[in-house]
Amino acid sequence: MTGNDNRFGVLLFDEGWSELGGALEPYAREGPIGKYLYCRKFEVVGPFVELTFTPAQMHGPVDEETTVWIPTHFIKFVATSSTANEKGMGFV
Repeated sequence: MTGNDNRFGVLLFDEGWSELGGALEPYAREGPIGKYLYCRKFEVVGPFVELTFTPAQMHGPVDEETTVWIPTHFIKFVATSSTANEKGMGFV
């Protein structure tokens, strides 16, 4: 699932936050649904999920896109929406 005009909201199982939380801190957000990841690209690559974040989707002085890979067994839920309707998916 990719698309330049889409945004993805990703929830992890508690085990994922427990094991990866420190590494994911620059990418994590908090909202009414709890802690989540909000990214520009989401793609399953074998046993991993590839997540690409824009600088606006990260904390800190990052000025280029960043991609991380997370084991698929940590993914609990994913929602996607066009950038025009990103608030409608409930993550932001």
